Amino acid sequence: MTTLLKYLSPLSLLTAPFLASAQTFSGTHIEENLQAVTDIVNFLITLLILLATFLFLWGIVKYITAGGDEEKIKEARGYIIWGIIFLAVMVAIWGFVNILLDFVFGSGNPSGSADNPTPIPLGPQQ
Repeated sequence: MTTLLKYLSPLSLLTAPFLASAQTFSGTHIEENLQAVTDIVNFLITLLILLATFLFLWGIVKYITAGGDEEKIKEARGYIIWGIIFLAVMVAIWGFVNILLDFVFGSGNPSGSADNPTPIPLGPQQ
């Protein structure tokens, strides 16, 4: 009897909302949660790309205003190089995230394309 009670007690907790006519199970809102995470990641990537662009442009401004001073030119080149590296890394991460999201969740189209056009035949048709 205690073994039966041990197994039925947790099951009764699952049916409690139905017995009380309370809120029924409507599913997990996983799509909404994943969309929120995707929106946050896209926002952060956009923000970091803007930061990298600003770093690159700041290096260009410093290079222009260096006035021939070798030390300032060297510092400006460092900003420009790191800005380019940062931009390349962020664009690569953005592409990787989009490919990963397309692979995991799919877009309903092959390789995420907007449509799947029929190829135009090049030779004579039979």
